[in-house]
Amino acid sequence: MIHFNNSGCGLLARPVLKAMIDHLVLESRIGGYEAAAAQAERVSDFHASIAELIGCHARNIAFAGSATQAYTNALSAIPFQRGDVILTTRNDFISNQIAFLSLRKRFGVDVVHAPDHPDGSGVDVAAMVKLMRELRPRLVAVTHVPTNSGLVQPVEAIGRHVRELDLLYLVDACQSVGQYPIDVHQIGCDLLTATCRKFLRGPRGSGFLYVSDRVLNDGYEPLFIDMYGARWVAPGQYRPVNSAQRFEEWEFPYSVVLGCAAARALRAARGIGQHRGAHTGAWCLPT
Repeated sequence: MIHFNNSGCGLLARPVLKAMIDHLVLESRIGGYEAAAAQAERVSDFHASIAELIGCHARNIAFAGSATQAYTNALSAIPFQRGDVILTTRNDFISNQIAFLSLRKRFGVDVVHAPDHPDGSGVDVAAMVKLMRELRPRLVAVTHVPTNSGLVQPVEAIGRHVRELDLLYLVDACQSVGQYPIDVHQIGCDLLTATCRKFLRGPRGSGFLYVSDRVLNDGYEPLFIDMYGARWVAPGQYRPVNSAQRFEEWEFPYSVVLGCAAARALRAARGIGQHRGAHTGAWCLPT
């Protein structure tokens, strides 16, 4: 079968499906808690393998139920105040823009869209930098590859200026992870989100959030942090864990996480998609 909709949802490879089914069977035999404990090392492989894929450490990766969940969880960690500016682009994913509008309605933030370059190559970086200097935005947010076109935004060029101005930078890499080489340090982002169901050939209901050391060290945490992401250290006091785990929840879909780990392991074992610079159908895994 030739499947052309990897940009929407790739087909599960057989080893991915097997990893998921095997874990569900194990849960049915010995119980969910016991199965999770038995598979703890393989679950941690998810974080390590995603970290390897995008050039960071396992402590910087949090599992999420989707790219959008990861994105909104990241937004919830930013203490927006009335008058804060979110600087973004005109080409974006609709859910991201709706989230910005929701923040505007609830907190009174200003959403500013940088203009596109006249040649159609994406956002006008010079114009965006000018807005960065003038507005000092609370957040710069860019989608690497918008979902409804073949546009590729210059996220690395934007990132260089964001670092110079010491701003916060969020990148949506939902359509680029697995299709393009991604290095979060070259991009210079503080936060990056993606799904596993597209070019990584993982299951639906899976994604991840990259959280930089700077963000972790500065104490950013999701608005609704739970007992997995924090420790209750005293009456009326908690302490976030010192990793991106603070963006995860105690209730984990373990079979899904193991399916993602299997998908990534299969790609790595076959040397698929590690150092390619353009989209090619050869990156697809056999089903």
